[in-house]
Amino acid sequence: MKFKTALLCTAMFTAAVNSYANPVPGGTVLAEKQEIVLNNSAEVTSIDPAKQGAEPAFNLGRDLFEGLTLQDKLGRTIPGIATSWSANSDNTVYTFKLRNSTWSNGEPLTATDFVYSWQRLIDPATASPYSWFAAIPGIMNADAIMKGEKPASALGVRAIDAQTFEVTLAAPVPFFVKLLSHPVLAPVHQATVEKHGSKWTQPGNIVTNGAFTVSDWKVNEKMVMVKNDKYWDASNVVLNKITWLPIGDANVSLNRFLAGEIAEARSIPSAQKDKLLKKYPQMVQTHNASLGSTFYYFNTVMGPTKDIKVRKALAYSIDRDIITKAINKAGQVPMFTLVPPQTNGFTSYSPEFSKWTQKQRNEKAKALIAEAGYSKANPLKLSFTTPTYSKDIKMATAMAGMWKQTLGAQVDIQQLEPKVFYASTTPGNVHRGGWTADYNEASTWLDIFTSDSVNNNSKYANAHYDMLMKSAKTMADPAKEYNQAERQLIDDMAILPLYRNGDNKYLLQSKVGGYELTNPENSFYRKNLYIKAN
Repeated sequence: MKFKTALLCTAMFTAAVNSYANPVPGGTVLAEKQEIVLNNSAEVTSIDPAKQGAEPAFNLGRDLFEGLTLQDKLGRTIPGIATSWSANSDNTVYTFKLRNSTWSNGEPLTATDFVYSWQRLIDPATASPYSWFAAIPGIMNADAIMKGEKPASALGVRAIDAQTFEVTLAAPVPFFVKLLSHPVLAPVHQATVEKHGSKWTQPGNIVTNGAFTVSDWKVNEKMVMVKNDKYWDASNVVLNKITWLPIGDANVSLNRFLAGEIAEARSIPSAQKDKLLKKYPQMVQTHNASLGSTFYYFNTVMGPTKDIKVRKALAYSIDRDIITKAINKAGQVPMFTLVPPQTNGFTSYSPEFSKWTQKQRNEKAKALIAEAGYSKANPLKLSFTTPTYSKDIKMATAMAGMWKQTLGAQVDIQQLEPKVFYASTTPGNVHRGGWTADYNEASTWLDIFTSDSVNNNSKYANAHYDMLMKSAKTMADPAKEYNQAERQLIDDMAILPLYRNGDNKYLLQSKVGGYELTNPENSFYRKNLYIKAN
């Protein structure tokens, strides 16, 4: 399909930026002790960029490793290890100029490190849960490498010299540069990986290039990061130590916050939220709406959810207003589609069932479940897989209750520890989903449901959908294709869309500065934090 080259060529060069400003406003008196304790909500399976596969790991990865680009607090792409970049006339070859920087062990970081790391990420032998992400922009030979048809060394990346990294795409992809701040595309230190193997990320072994490195890690207890004095912008990093706790229970986390042991309470149980926000007005902060979409996977190939009538009945009979306003109380907005409407270049639509009253949806759901052959004598039986976060368990319980009341369904809720849940390859009939944008473009959600996607826990396969998503990759304006793809996904009810993020209130200790949760992709860097004197 033809693409508009002239349109693609605009704004493809970023001027060099040599350093960032110190994050501390003038006149601020800093505490002598620059240390903070934060909750990461879950233990992670790995902090190796190539092994990260979910937000808790990405959250840590942003502090430990730095890729070609970063994002500012508004989500705009800014230089990271790359100070500038440019593209050739048809936007298939990108050239990145790297700053002089070093690893935490003092060795220079070069373009060869990016070549090794990107090849390692996409190499099937690495078994990266996010290798597909490197294939999204269509880097030359990426698909063939992932299929085992070519070696990883054939990937379209090369080091022109120590400070110049080149990437060749099979075809122009307008949003390529937006991908580059993702934590999985950060470099790793080859000699360390090859010396220590799977243990290279352990304290004492790990070598990083980000603002922090790991000094202590006790699984299911804590991870301690300390400032990386070799980081290229270390003079503007104020924090000396971050202690991360893997607390999944919002009540436990809140109690630790109220006791002064944790700096923030981002997930406040709904039953206590209004009272606490009024009690501690000086601590109330706003988490701006991020590009997040919460949905649930339906298994489209096995069990009762193989039947589209069952999937539609389940989707119709969930009262999203109750979920968002009475259960979560965190500013969420009900959703009947997948892609948040504020996504760049995306035109949202409203499916017909979103315009019905909940009573109408329930009546239609009852009719569909009867047509599918279920009744009091033959009740619908479902397995529902969810992580053990208190909010997710509460959500699953509420949804199961709605299905029982409206459809007479019997739901077996299977609770898995987060790291087990995220590594699971055998989802139930209904499986907790959700996605926060890896980049601000509709394909970050829609690519999940192509038939070859490793994240497609619905096992959804539709040739027309795949064709639309493939065509969209090289278009200057793929809005029409994205809209058609989302309509197809919802018509087939491959997922149960539930809600998107809205602005949310949380509590933060007053002594913490630079904690600004405004980035739409939730890309937040602790290098910008500081502790004020009392």
